[in-house]
Amino acid sequence: MRNTDKPLIVQNKVTSGSWGKTRDLLLLQVKLWCDAVRDFALMPVALICYILDLKSNSEDRVYWERLMKWGRRSDEHINLFHHDSFEQKKTVTVDDVADIVEDVLKSGVKGSTNTQQVVETVKQQIRARFGKE
Repeated sequence: MRNTDKPLIVQNKVTSGSWGKTRDLLLLQVKLWCDAVRDFALMPVALICYILDLKSNSEDRVYWERLMKWGRRSDEHINLFHHDSFEQKKTVTVDDVADIVEDVLKSGVKGSTNTQQVVETVKQQIRARFGKE
């Protein structure tokens, strides 16, 4: 088991060969799934926001704008097509989590038979990298 006191350094490098291509495909599939689940969940929420704004008898579209803001924020986290502008915002993306999980599995945790230990290590590394400062 590796020492959890040391910060994990995530290498943002493009992997070559068949593993790199396979990893990119799998990551895109995960992102597409996340995007689809989000879109499916937003269908009834959008209807509710519309009804609430309609009933408010105001020209303001408060609930609709909140929904749009949340949608833009979730786009940043999913980062489906790897927009550089999202990376500059220091937002935790699916790519970041995948990099951390991959690095944890490649490190000393790889030989561990305790799944909970692996999950806790991933959580610690995510908090260490993206936690509030």
